[in-house]
Amino acid sequence: MENRLQVSVSGIRGIYPETLTSDVVFTFGVAFGSYVKTKRVFVCRDTRVSGDSLKNSMITGLLCTGKDVVDLGIAPTPEIGYIIEKIEPSSGVVITASHNPQDYNGIKFFSDKGAVLNADEGKKLLDVYHKRFFIVSKTPGFISSADYTEQYFNAIYRTVDLERIRKRRFRVVVDVCQGVGSFFTERFLKEMGCDVIVMNKEPAGFFSHNPEPVPENLKDLAGKVVEEKADAGFAQDPDCDRLAFVCENGMIPGEELTLVLSIKNILEREGSNKPIVVNLSTTALVEEIAKGFGIDVCRTKIGEINVIEKMRENGSIIGGEGNGGVIFPAVHYGRDSFVGMALILEYLARTGKKVSELIGQMPKYFILKRKIRISEEQKNIMLEDIKRRYSAEENVNLEDGVKIIRKNGWIHIRPSGTEPVIRLYVEGKNREIAERYLSEFTSYFPSP
Repeated sequence: MENRLQVSVSGIRGIYPETLTSDVVFTFGVAFGSYVKTKRVFVCRDTRVSGDSLKNSMITGLLCTGKDVVDLGIAPTPEIGYIIEKIEPSSGVVITASHNPQDYNGIKFFSDKGAVLNADEGKKLLDVYHKRFFIVSKTPGFISSADYTEQYFNAIYRTVDLERIRKRRFRVVVDVCQGVGSFFTERFLKEMGCDVIVMNKEPAGFFSHNPEPVPENLKDLAGKVVEEKADAGFAQDPDCDRLAFVCENGMIPGEELTLVLSIKNILEREGSNKPIVVNLSTTALVEEIAKGFGIDVCRTKIGEINVIEKMRENGSIIGGEGNGGVIFPAVHYGRDSFVGMALILEYLARTGKKVSELIGQMPKYFILKRKIRISEEQKNIMLEDIKRRYSAEENVNLEDGVKIIRKNGWIHIRPSGTEPVIRLYVEGKNREIAERYLSEFTSYFPSP
């Protein structure tokens, strides 16, 4: 099960060099170059030690199809989306496995809209890949390099009250977990006037802990925030599209609150009559916040692109995913940890309150997330059994896996698109309810 190549709306992921090999990436390069219409393709990677080899394989495949490649080197995933959407008509590829463990790597493909491919686009690309509908040019493309970081950061700074943030002189601890943030985050925060303490900066690509920014991986960060008497702590995933934070008192609210604080700041700052868009697994606290401003919440299937497309359709001012993925169209349509940091710091500066005070003002919800390793055969049997048992008598959403919505919380069970696991998320209005829901549903999934 571990050795399968994971192919989903989130891209392609596998263990290097077992399932995700240089040959596989080269062939996907030829396939993507044959599929996309743009002449120029931007390419970057995260810090994983396999990244340079796989990036070069991707570039070679693209050049074979006559595409001109701009190599950004190590760069944040959201930056490539910003470049395509706002600066250079093009498409893009990021060599990254995002939050997955160190031995994984992967590929994210970006369309000429500056967002990852949607399900239909991804299917067409896979058809080209599997059926070898390749277009190889007699004249290879050209390769160049570029650095758009200053333009990207300035685009974020323009959307917040930068001077007000600078006046606060925030003391911030950031855990970059040897990811792309090792090269960019200190600079980003210092430009906003922050006193920055960086954790786990080196050696790049050798993660000192599980890099997913979830509470169980943030305990060292929380301790450092308290030790340094910092105003806040931030944690990014390796390619910088997800963000979690820690309060000044060491409390770890969970990555769901990254999006909630960002939404609350924007709605308080400028209001909106357009719906907020989030995915099915995001905290119900979003509905509570939106209700206070008299607007609706639209929920989509899991996957960044599903949220993005619904936001475009609705003209949403902000949205995202509860995994710490803030999407703020004023900068670009894509999850962005740098945007999340800027919006949270602006919220602190604008209100003059501590992070724990802002959290304390909001209704309380308790969310639990589990990954369950299970065989493909068991997975399908169990999901069908849960559908059959609960659909008749409960409020059930079957758009993406099974989501059971109850008066005091919800349960969402779905297969992961990035790891060989079932994801089980539960939320209740208190810990007791959430733990009861978790216990009720974990019993369905025995170990394979």
